[in-house]
This record gives sequence, C-alpha cells and structure tokens, in this order.
Amino acid sequence: MRSIGPHARSALCCILAIAIIIVRFERAPSALPEAFAPLIDASDTITGVIVALPDVRETSQRITVELRSGIESTRIVASTALYPSLHAGDEVRVSGTLKRPEPFETDGGRVFAYDQFLRKDGIFAVMQPAHAVVIGERKTPWLFLLRTLQGLKQAIVSSLGQSLPEPESSLAVGLIVGGKQGLGDRLIDSFTRAGMLQIVVLSGYNVMIVADALVRCLSMLPKKAAYGFGMASIACFILMAGAGSSALRAGLMAAIALSARTFGKRYDVLRALFASALLLGIWNPLMVVYDPGFQFSFLAAFGLIVGTPLLVPRLLFLKHPALIEAVAGTLAAEFALLPLLLWQTGNLSLVSVLANIVAMPAVPYAMGAGVLAGAAAFLLGHAAPVFATIAGIPAYLPLAYIIKVATLLASLPFAEVVLPAFPFWMAGAAYAALACLVVLARRLRR
Repeated sequence: MRSIGPHARSALCCILAIAIIIVRFERAPSALPEAFAPLIDASDTITGVIVALPDVRETSQRITVELRSGIESTRIVASTALYPSLHAGDEVRVSGTLKRPEPFETDGGRVFAYDQFLRKDGIFAVMQPAHAVVIGERKTPWLFLLRTLQGLKQAIVSSLGQSLPEPESSLAVGLIVGGKQGLGDRLIDSFTRAGMLQIVVLSGYNVMIVADALVRCLSMLPKKAAYGFGMASIACFILMAGAGSSALRAGLMAAIALSARTFGKRYDVLRALFASALLLGIWNPLMVVYDPGFQFSFLAAFGLIVGTPLLVPRLLFLKHPALIEAVAGTLAAEFALLPLLLWQTGNLSLVSVLANIVAMPAVPYAMGAGVLAGAAAFLLGHAAPVFATIAGIPAYLPLAYIIKVATLLASLPFAEVVLPAFPFWMAGAAYAALACLVVLARRLRR
C-alpha cells in the first residue's frame, strides 16, 4: 500500500484541527455560572485575584479579576482609578455594580459584539467604575511570572520616560511593549485616521521585528541553547506585551521559524501562518471567531505573504528595491484586510497606503533605538540624567517622524470616510474577486 504523501498528511492534519476547533467552540462556556448570577445589577463588594496584566489607560486601569465560589469560577473586568498601581497576583476587594457586557453601536450603524469579545477570555461581567483595594498576594508560579514581567514592563516605561519626551516616549512604549497610555485621545485619533493604529498597539509586525533581532543575536550560541533561550524570550515578550491575538499569532510563527532553523527543517512561511492560526483556534476557538485583532492580523499577514511577490514585478518602475518592497508589502496587506475592515468598522482611511509606505520603514529603527535609549536610561539615568537624554536622541528622531506623518496626513480633510453598513456577502464577493486576481496574476507570472 502506498504511503500517504506530505500534502495528504497536511490536509488530514488541517481537517482534524478544524474538527477539534468546532467541537471546542460548541463546548465553550457561553454564560455566567449560576453561582454568580445573583451578583448582577447589585452594588456589592467582591473578592478575587488579578489574573492578567492590568490594561493601563489614560485615566484608568482595567483589571481582570478571577472570582471563585465553591468549585465554580469566572472572570470579570473592573475599571479602577489609575492609582494606586495594581499587579498580577494581587488579591483585591472590588466594590461597584456588576453588569453583563452588552453589544454597542459603532460608526456607520454597525454593532460590536462586546459581550462575545469578552467571552473569548472567559469574562461574563464588567464593573465600571469600580474601587479596588489590595488585601493580599496570591503566589503561584504563573502569577509570579506575570508579576515579574509586569515589573520589567514598568521599568521599561520608566526608563523610556527618562530618555524621551512625550509623546515620543509613549509611542516608544507602544512599539516595544504595547500600550497607548500617554498618547492622548487626539494623537490616537490621528493614528486611526491615518490608518496607522497598528503601529501604536503592539502588532504582529512588531513581534516579528523582535523575534528576528533575537534570532540574529542568538546565532553565535549553540543551536540548542539558542533555541531554548529564544523560545523563552519570545514567550515572555508576548506575555509582557499583554498576549494580544496578533502578537500570539506572530509569536507562534516566530517559534516555528526558530524550530525549523534549529532542527534543520525547511521553513514555509505560508504553512507557518496557517499552522499558527489552527493552533490558536484549538487553544481558544472563540478568539478566531470574535476577535477582530486576530482576523485583521491573519489577513494582513496572508496578503503580505501571497501578494507581495505578485506585486513586486509590477512596481519595478520605482527603481529602488527597498521602495518597491515597501510599496508592494503595504498594498498587499491593505488589499487583504480592507473588505473585512470595512464590513466590521466602515472606517476607510484614504491616506493609509501612503502613510504606511512613508512611516513603516522607520519602525524598526525606532524600536531598536528605543531599546538602546531605555537601557542607557536604566543604567545611567539616576547617576547622570543628561546621558539618558543624549542616548534618547537617536530614538527621538524616527519616533517624531512617525508622529509627524500621522498627524500631517490625518489633518487632511479627506483623510477618512465612514461607509454605511453593508451585508457580509459583499465582503465575501470582494474576497472572491481578490482570489481570482491572485490566481490570474500567478498564472501570468509563470
């Protein structure tokens, strides 16, 4: 009997993974456990443990608190004051009114399923606003790791604040470890209008930059040592940045690439993309269905991988190789995610292609220089603050440039339009047309 070929094995693995995803999706919890139902719509004080890194905003911090009642447990999100600072592993007493999360209307008559978005993380209730008091600390290995990473993140934020002014400091934080605190609503709106918000929140692109830098730095070590240290570093970096879906997807792809390099296997980036998506789907199928961040990240990566080689030959008139790659990659990613983006949000940035072509090449330099500036401030900032400021100059220039691009293009009167809601079949038809164009382009290329 003939053995099964590699393509057949891949197909069988995909079918099995999809079947597991479907079963896990159907069996995922869909409502608040009965033991906690009496707490809804009642002003009360509850006690629990912070089980994730707090999401620090401009004027508040959002904490994920795990509650237990007998053998049942659930999670809630509470929005508390910015100070005092709270940490993963803190046992807290939270006061406020617990509510069920509800969908809300967005631009263009669309509805965002906020309840389903939180459901993917096992969260079925919110307390906004809330007052939290720390009453102890839960010391488990996992929470200790999160607490340590949170301390490291706060040290990075503090060091960057010493070496860079605002808002460049906050942008550096967003690029390196994720977060929008300190940018202000006006600047965030500028990045949104310019189609550059993925720069501010840690995206898969930023993770791949960090992973590539790690692989290069570890190339001098023995393969097995480099593999172990690299995998641990990528995992800790993603956790420190909040473990968003796009960062998890990029981190898995980086881990697959590192494994292929260590064990001498061929790395196929498209297979790695689908493998990472299937693994995330098996781990948390609700993320695939209800997290727009995952969907946008996957489509952008898919477009980048498939579309860039097809567009490069048609952009040779631009002459400069780096410019050709930048334009081709940006166009491929934008085309791939645009139909879903418009269906979900309706926000069409008419300057996003230009903004990303002009600004994205500066991101790796801003991240690298930002890391060096933060390290210099950490080592020398207390003894000689002037050295920290001087070390921040190389980072300030690309960061200020990125901000200038965003604010300038966002200020144009035609920068963004909001399209009215339309049925999903129109987005599907757009993807069918794109698929036909890709098939035609590949045939012409051959």
